Amino acid sequence: MNHWSNHWLLSRTVSSFSEGEIGRTYARDVDNFWFQNLAFLGKNAIVVDVGSGNGAAALTISEWAKKNGKKWQVHGVDLAKITPVKALADKPEISKQLEAITFHTETDMLKLPFADNSVDCIVSQFGFEYADSEAALAEALRVLKPGGKIVAIAQHKKSQLIKEAGQGAEIFQHILNTTPLFLQADLMLRLAAMQMEKMTFEEWQKNQACLASRRTTEWIMQTLKEKFNKPEEHVWLNEIFGRVLELINYATTTEKATQAAEYLMISFNMLQDHRLRLIDHSEAALTAANAKKWVKAAEKAKASAEVAEFNAGDQLFAWQFIATKPNVAK
Repeated sequence: MNHWSNHWLLSRTVSSFSEGEIGRTYARDVDNFWFQNLAFLGKNAIVVDVGSGNGAAALTISEWAKKNGKKWQVHGVDLAKITPVKALADKPEISKQLEAITFHTETDMLKLPFADNSVDCIVSQFGFEYADSEAALAEALRVLKPGGKIVAIAQHKKSQLIKEAGQGAEIFQHILNTTPLFLQADLMLRLAAMQMEKMTFEEWQKNQACLASRRTTEWIMQTLKEKFNKPEEHVWLNEIFGRVLELINYATTTEKATQAAEYLMISFNMLQDHRLRLIDHSEAALTAANAKKWVKAAEKAKASAEVAEFNAGDQLFAWQFIATKPNVAK
């Protein structure tokens, strides 16, 4: 769970899918999904986003409600440690909007902090699938008012999004754990810190140790580009190479080179966390059989339910799941 807490605290984003190609283009279709499926709610509804992270769905829903004259109480619940307002502090227009949402940090969706029959709608955008389906549905139905709904978007095993996550995890695993890229960059930065104690940055740039280190780093990167040469793989290479090259270029003094070496280790750990999140995405993604089990679990709990594939643009993107708690006991 630390790799998720670190992501929400440090990433300065509201979404866990701000990575990958399709993840950058899905927002409009997903927003429309929420607008269409939450239109049934009254003026003073209580909406709970489970697995909220920094509040991607909660923020969209909260802002739509305001623009449409509704006074919804919107909550975000996540098992990870989240502080969205603080995490997005350098984006004041978003941080200010997040203040309207009540976030419940380190809170299990299987133990929601709401009374029985008190919530109008439970929503989830790539979160519900991380929990046991029967237990999560039972807890959501407990807090829902009669006639309330669960509206969820869940990861699809055959989606491009999950395909990209698998590619990213493979690339990160190879580069971080089997190649000497970060060791070589660390060596170069430490050499730079030592050498610039007795020479200028310009002299260091012409030094044989610098030239040899740079050539070796460039050779490693070129070898990796040849190995991972598909266009859709470039986004992952660019993320890693960009971090390394930025720190190498930052090291223009002894002090900066020392700082860069420290930041390099931090970047390495952040990328390892990213790799673990990508694995989580892939493992949580639902097959058709898994999706049908959600419907059966809902029906077992006396709720009506439906599941269907959801497209973003012309690509398969996710599953959409809607369950309704009966108005009266059956």
